[in-house]
Amino acid sequence: MLSLKTAVYLIASLLICRCWVALSILCVALGTNGQQASTRALAARDFTLVRETEVGLEIEARSPGASWATKGTEAAALLIEVDGQYNQDLLLWAGDSPFIYRVMLGRLPSGKHRVTAKWNQSRSAAGAEQATVLSLRTITLARDSNHTHDDALAQAYSPVLYQRANTIDRFSDLPILMYYEVFHLNEREAQIRYTTIFTNEDGGTPTAALMARWGRAADIEWVYEIRVRDGQIVEEKYQGVTHETKPFKGERMNGSHPLLAVASDNNNFSDQTRSPLRFALLPIAADLRDSTRESVMDAHPWSYRVVAEELRREGKLKLDPGDSNTISDPRNYLYVDLEATQKGTAISVEAVGGKEVNSSSSDLGDVKLRIDRSGFFRTAIRFGSGESAAAVSSVIVRCHSSATQSCEGVRVKSIAVLKQNYTPQNLTFRHVPAQRINANQTITITLRPNFRH
Repeated sequence: MLSLKTAVYLIASLLICRCWVALSILCVALGTNGQQASTRALAARDFTLVRETEVGLEIEARSPGASWATKGTEAAALLIEVDGQYNQDLLLWAGDSPFIYRVMLGRLPSGKHRVTAKWNQSRSAAGAEQATVLSLRTITLARDSNHTHDDALAQAYSPVLYQRANTIDRFSDLPILMYYEVFHLNEREAQIRYTTIFTNEDGGTPTAALMARWGRAADIEWVYEIRVRDGQIVEEKYQGVTHETKPFKGERMNGSHPLLAVASDNNNFSDQTRSPLRFALLPIAADLRDSTRESVMDAHPWSYRVVAEELRREGKLKLDPGDSNTISDPRNYLYVDLEATQKGTAISVEAVGGKEVNSSSSDLGDVKLRIDRSGFFRTAIRFGSGESAAAVSSVIVRCHSSATQSCEGVRVKSIAVLKQNYTPQNLTFRHVPAQRINANQTITITLRPNFRH
């Protein structure tokens, strides 16, 4: 028999749970309807489609006085409508600087349409009191000389993401880039995988470990994948919570775009959950057969900036990092891209020379921060300054093994630093063909200081 204290606790817990469910339902309603009371139109564009097609949108905008790095002024929020109907949300994370944001409106029928961008006061940071839309430009994504059949198919099925509920109005873990990869399995079948880059992750891998094992503080997660046979979808799956691959059984909008929600603190997904805000990023094509996933960020250097600004605001950047969730300024690191095949081994990378007496190691002396996966991967090595990172004379790749296994096919693909504007700067070095590194042995890669650019 339950004690009185236990019974009261259970009843209170049930009431709280019901209140959260009711609040979530109310928030979703406000996110799609009630927001209208606190919005103001900033710009609109009329356009005509000669046939039904997928449509993207470029929004050049700024938020005077806003800064993603400063608590309370993070960003102004926009609400995007198509033909008077709510389509999606947009956070102007670039602040006062004019920036072109690219979003997917979805599949629209032929005829006349109007897209409207509104300032959403209720979802803007308290100190982000203004938003300016400088231009709106629609992009038709029909198959043509600029868009292959693969591109058209990938655009048609790009996912729409509901923001994780516990990040709303906290301006954290924002999805900023989406890319897709196309894998031709045979003449009849192809696979398309969508991946999203987030500004960071509030849970999961600590920030210092992200830098050591992945070479970035951003979070990169595959979201959704389809398999196509003779032009027909035969399989759909997504990355569920705890990284579980699950069949997609959710709803769609604006054509065939699947609806998914960020559902965990390490940015995994659900095809059932919803929240008041949703984002539809215009996906970009990526061919990573000979590159790391992080190379997508290299092609969009602004991504490093917004990640760093969020880390600064959240207190994760320190001059002398002393715990697993703090790092130095990302511009104080040396970034090394490698390729290897591993089984029962792990790799770390040391950097030698330059303006610092002692060598620096990617694993920070912690076994758990070594890289034990195969394929292409990146690591980051911390220095006292960006100048010191750019002045290294050599890097040493070490194969760690508790037995006799070797690291196979090891190749250093690139060595780089981030300039002050966050643009990657490649350092010139003597390339060495892929080779085996025996257990607990090393190879040394020599940089050419006279040819740095």
